[in-house]
Amino acid sequence: MLSTLLWVGIASLLGGLGHVILAKGMKVVGAEIGGSPIGRTLSNPWVLLGVALQAAFFFIYMALLSREDVSKVLPLTTLNYIIVAFLAQFLLAEPVTPLRWTGIGFIVLGVFLVGRT
Repeated sequence: MLSTLLWVGIASLLGGLGHVILAKGMKVVGAEIGGSPIGRTLSNPWVLLGVALQAAFFFIYMALLSREDVSKVLPLTTLNYIIVAFLAQFLLAEPVTPLRWTGIGFIVLGVFLVGRT
């Protein structure tokens, strides 16, 4: 179980970081004018890094599913909500209000309760 928790933590960190880096890249793509949007997207290093981090999450997730139940692994990945909010606030300067943190807390608590049943 400890190995599973460690790998879920690593996967959640990679996935959360991937979400935030991808958002950073897409904001740059959206702000640029001219050229093909697809070309701008595929040539943006932030987008490529975000996709690579998301792919790493996905491969770790698949490995976890090969040895654990999905009903056990998926609830553990709700760490993503916390990681994304924290990184978005500090890396992208997104406002994460106390109400949003409360909502994230309720989501995590709800998933924890579902996972215990």
